Amino acid sequence: MSKRVIDHPEVPAGETTVAWRSAGQLEDTAEFRQWMDREFPQGSSELQGAEAETSRRSFLKLMGASTALAGFGMAACRRPEAYILPYTKAPEWVIPGKATYYASSMPRATGATPLVVTTFEGRPTKLGPNGLHPDADGTDAFAQASILDLYSPSRSRGFQKSGKAAKRADFETELAALAADKAAKVGFLFGADDSPTRARLTKELGNKFSAAKFYQYEALTGDATAALGDGVKLVADFALADRILALDCDFVSTDLQGPVTPFFDRRKPEGKSYEQAPDEAGMNRLYAVEAAFTLTGGMADHRLRVSPSQVNAVDAPNADSKGMP
Repeated sequence: MSKRVIDHPEVPAGETTVAWRSAGQLEDTAEFRQWMDREFPQGSSELQGAEAETSRRSFLKLMGASTALAGFGMAACRRPEAYILPYTKAPEWVIPGKATYYASSMPRATGATPLVVTTFEGRPTKLGPNGLHPDADGTDAFAQASILDLYSPSRSRGFQKSGKAAKRADFETELAALAADKAAKVGFLFGADDSPTRARLTKELGNKFSAAKFYQYEALTGDATAALGDGVKLVADFALADRILALDCDFVSTDLQGPVTPFFDRRKPEGKSYEQAPDEAGMNRLYAVEAAFTLTGGMADHRLRVSPSQVNAVDAPNADSKGMP
């Protein structure tokens, strides 16, 4: 296949080719010339012509006026100004733009999660597991969500009374009235986690409010304490399990507060069972029975969807196994 060559007409001797940007430039009318002058910022046409002043002072004057007008029109495009006070005494080892790492822990209802906190100028931005801690077993959704909750715009920032916004002065006034009345009943609600600071504040509040009551509540807490006693933590050893049955339990995501890493270590198709070779344990098998789709159900080898009222019936000794593989 040959390449097509286009032969352009030759230019007559003594003539030159002229290219126009538009038909208006070819016609070169008075209206077109006026439009070309107004196309540029106001004041630029004054620089044209033999009688116009083209000194350096006039040029800077016109450019300054154009820049000022552009600034008024683009005020919304600027980043909002924020005045940050400098350190009166700079913290040690803090370099602007360079991360600083701290070993910390997140209090939980069943203990604490060892963490490594990444901060920039005192602001935490990331949480990671502390591999040097003997109880380190990664992080979960609650630990990662705590960073998002710290900077959440919907986080409570003021006082409320009966569901409506109130002032701090009103709260302090009512609190002082309760402190003066020794028989006043005051209740304080907080999580089931524990910390030295909370214990100290609880003691101070108890001395100030003699009739005060303190309550602990956790939305996602198992019944291990009631069944086994205080100081006991229920832990599922997934390293020994060849077959796992999850009954409406999303242990991969949020329902189980304990080490889940052994479960993922056993999700390997190669190897043998734990009884045959503990060091070469192969892939486990996961059965999930749940009402709503969860992360555990998405990873299950076999999943059965049932209504919440039928979950216990699946676990009953005489339950009909129809539908389960």
